[in-house]
Amino acid sequence: MPDDAFDALRAQLGGTAPDALRRLSAAELTHLSQAIRGARRRESKAMAKAGERALGHIPRLLRGPVRKIVG
Repeated sequence: MPDDAFDALRAQLGGTAPDALRRLSAAELTHLSQAIRGARRRESKAMAKAGERALGHIPRLLRGPVRKIVG
């Protein structure tokens, strides 16, 4: 079971994770994985909010084209 949780965490991190994390229990690995997922979600929301604030500095007529360019 801890190997499954470690593999899931490693996949979430993009295929790499320190081997020292193998010493954590499955519950601890799951908690760490959830914490990382939550942090990424908050980061994504903050980035979107910052992008919208940045667009507020651009004249209205240009906001649509700028959104298309930026993505």
